[in-house]
Amino acid sequence: MGLELIERASTVLAQAAPEDDYQVALAEATDAWWALAEAPTLAWPERSMPDTDVQQLAEAVAALVMVVAEAILTVASKTTEPADRVACLRAAHHAGNVHAAMK
Repeated sequence: MGLELIERASTVLAQAAPEDDYQVALAEATDAWWALAEAPTLAWPERSMPDTDVQQLAEAVAALVMVVAEAILTVASKTTEPADRVACLRAAHHAGNVHAAMK
């Protein structure tokens, strides 16, 4: 999800200002998303996972959620569009709930 957010933001930047750096960022963000999509641990499990694997994955996701939430809050603090700020704050709120549920 964090990579999807990065890809979406890179898409906006590439469309708004089609400078080479933004095009490169978009291509790299897309490649990062596809690379992660090939991670076997993150695929839908065909069988149940051992409890230790479940716990480790939950902890890793919780840590990732915090990084993404902080990035969303940074965007919220810098935007001048009230609707963007509200959307970011709502997303950060829900991310916090995800983090709490993972713990």
